[in-house]
Amino acid sequence: MYKIEKIGEFHFYLKVLGTFPPSVAERFIEDFNEKTNQLEKFSVIIDGLDFILLNLKSFEIILDFLKKNNERLVRSSYIVADNPVLNTEIQFLLDRAESPKRKLVNNFDEAKEWIGIEKIVIKKDQ
Repeated sequence: MYKIEKIGEFHFYLKVLGTFPPSVAERFIEDFNEKTNQLEKFSVIIDGLDFILLNLKSFEIILDFLKKNNERLVRSSYIVADNPVLNTEIQFLLDRAESPKRKLVNNFDEAKEWIGIEKIVIKKDQ
């Protein structure tokens, strides 16, 4: 499961929850492209603090998506829980995406600093 929220002119916040099976990965890509297709550039904070694991097929889907967005991406930061296996998976994904614009960070302050946004207001689900 995931939630995408616009938090600035071209800044987005993505909350990832639980597992990320291929069907969810594909739906996420459609939703994200719909929100960003009119933008020449974008930055995103990926909040993976409640993320459990990445399915191998989902990994391939997301990697392909990341590579396609290297040109429009300004910066993205990935916050992952204190989970060594998941941290290794995400770092491997970022390395394979071949872009120095993506960074694994430890907390929201580092995430905000990396993408260049000072204040984030996240809407509560109702």
